[in-house]
Amino acid sequence: MSLYESSPPALKPSFVCHVDMLGYSQLCENAIKSDSSNEFLNRIRTALNNAYERVRERSRTFSERNLFEIKIFTDNIVVGYPVTSFEQTQGEGELGHIFDVFSEFQLGLAMEGFLVRGGIAFGQHYMDDEIVFGDALIEAVKQDKNGGAPKVSLAPTAVQVLRRHLGFYSDPDWAPQSYDLLQDTDGSVFINYLQGAFVAFPEGGIYFEVFKKHKETVVAGLSEYCGIPSVRAKYEWAARYHNSVIDNFLVHNPLPTSPDADELYAAAAVEAQGLINYKIDIESYAAVPGKLSLVPIPPQPRT
Repeated sequence: MSLYESSPPALKPSFVCHVDMLGYSQLCENAIKSDSSNEFLNRIRTALNNAYERVRERSRTFSERNLFEIKIFTDNIVVGYPVTSFEQTQGEGELGHIFDVFSEFQLGLAMEGFLVRGGIAFGQHYMDDEIVFGDALIEAVKQDKNGGAPKVSLAPTAVQVLRRHLGFYSDPDWAPQSYDLLQDTDGSVFINYLQGAFVAFPEGGIYFEVFKKHKETVVAGLSEYCGIPSVRAKYEWAARYHNSVIDNFLVHNPLPTSPDADELYAAAAVEAQGLINYKIDIESYAAVPGKLSLVPIPPQPRT
C-alpha cells in the first residue's frame, strides 16, 4: 500500500528528491553514432539497475515497511518521503535518511562512470502508481533543471528546514549534517557523497578505490568534452569538488608530530597521504589554442 494512499487522494508534507543523469541524451546519441548501442545499453542498464535497487533496499525497514515512495523512468528517479510528525521532529530523521540514500546513489553511479544532478525540496506532495504531484516536486525539479553542476542540492524550502535541524545542536559543526553536506561558492548546499570514502577511518582506513574510480569518471569527461565549454564546466566543477574533499581531509587529519600519538591513528594518517596521488590536475585537461587547422579554399578560375 502506498504511503500516500487515501480516499480521496490528499497531499502530505514531504521531502521530495528528483535526480537524473548528467548528459544522458548526449551519452545515448554518442553510443548510437559510434555503433556501440548494445554495449552502452548493457552498461547503463546494469549501472542504473544496481543504483535503483540500492534505493529500494533503503526504502524498507527490517519489517518490510516502506519509509518512502519511489518513481523511476529511465535515468529519472523521484522519491517522496512523507513526514508524519513534523511539529515534533521537523523531519530531521527523514531528511537525514535522504542524504544517506542519495549519497550512496551518487557514489555508486560515479564509480560506474556516470555523474548525476538533482534537487531536494520540502512541501506538499502526493504520489501513487500513476501520478506524482505537488509543490515540492515542482521545486525539486526546478532545482535539478538549472543546467548546473553535477550535484544534488537543496532547494530553498529544504534549506529552511535544515536550518531548524542545525538549531537543535549547541555547535552546528558537531551536527551530522556538517558531514553529510557542503556549501558551494554560490551558497547552494549539496550532498557530499565522497564523504563515504572515510566512514571507516581511522580503524578501517580509507576506501581509496572511491577516489580512483571517481577520478577516472571525471577525467574521462574532461577529455571528452574539452571542446564544449558548457559541458566541460560541469566536469571541472566535479574535479574541483573531488580535489577539495581530499585537501580538506588531509588538513583536518594531519600527520601526528607527538611521539605519544595514538599508533592506530598515526598509521592511518600516514596511509591517508596517498590521497594526494588521486588529485586531478585540471589544467592539464584544459582546452588551449592550437595550430590553425582551417581547410583552405583554393582560388576559383575566372570565367
